[in-house]
Amino acid sequence: MGRLLVVFTGGTIASGFDGQGKAPVSGASRRLKDSLAELFAERGVEAVFREPLGSPGIDSSEMDPGHWLLISRCIAAELERGLSGVLILHGTDTMASTAAWMSLCFGSLPIPVVLTGSQLTLDYMPEDVTSNLRGAAMACCSDLRGVWVYFNWKLIPGDRAHKTHAMHPDAFNAVNGQPLFFNPDWGLDPSPAAFRTAAAGQLPEETRRMIGLDPDVLRERCAAIRWFFAQPGARFEWQGDERFLCLLGYGAGNMIPSVLDGIERRNGTTPYVIACSQAEGGVKHPEGYDRVGMARLAKAGFRVWNQMDRSVEFVHSLCCYALAASFDAPEKALNRYLRECRP
Repeated sequence: MGRLLVVFTGGTIASGFDGQGKAPVSGASRRLKDSLAELFAERGVEAVFREPLGSPGIDSSEMDPGHWLLISRCIAAELERGLSGVLILHGTDTMASTAAWMSLCFGSLPIPVVLTGSQLTLDYMPEDVTSNLRGAAMACCSDLRGVWVYFNWKLIPGDRAHKTHAMHPDAFNAVNGQPLFFNPDWGLDPSPAAFRTAAAGQLPEETRRMIGLDPDVLRERCAAIRWFFAQPGARFEWQGDERFLCLLGYGAGNMIPSVLDGIERRNGTTPYVIACSQAEGGVKHPEGYDRVGMARLAKAGFRVWNQMDRSVEFVHSLCCYALAASFDAPEKALNRYLRECRP
């Protein structure tokens, strides 16, 4: 028999109308638990339900790195007894960021870790709760491995997910990647699934080390990650406490020249710079332009990393992970996924 962890965090999938609008409610969570318990029992799976953020959970707009750490700690604790899969029920607004974090922490495990949610609550007709919940549950009983977002009959790699629709059920796409399209025959197979099992000893050393970190300490560290969004006429001013400066510029990795001028005037310790683009597609090339290319900061003494073809959500989660796993040398994590620009 497989043993599968179901993590409730809140979000629209566990919400109802509270008189003022949608919000997580305990009644919705109970209905989801009953439905999943029956579904997994039919597949010969022991379902373990946990609520590391409390009941009924939070709106995903409230999600922060401290919450990611609590969820990770919950998963690591259950891995002590072995798991054949993990299902995380989550709000859509920050699901891609959480999926990126989970990919960094648990992506190497030989089991599926699947995040799902919904754009509509069960109060709507039609709704997308049922199809996403059952599809994600079946994916957890499959021979997949790694971290995925399941939505609207698609499995999207967790390190590539990006929310593209505000309300439409087809909410996510894969940034510079391809989704897997769910096979409905998986749900028709009455035979018990053949499960792999993952244990705590299979966690990466970095993940094991940071599990014991105080969530508030991680929140404080990640508060020093600053994003600057380039738009015509925007101006930049230093706040003084930046550890990471993530620049969301244009095209291949370009930035307003006056903004680069202002960054170069920094006195004292220089933060790590991540050169990102509002253009999602393709590999970025911040060295491609002289005056406006963000790689110019490397010549001014900054350490600059290229976003490559990663999503913005992945970049932010990677910065948080780097500060959690190796606070004194976060470049160790950056160098595994991004490319540093040469001076």
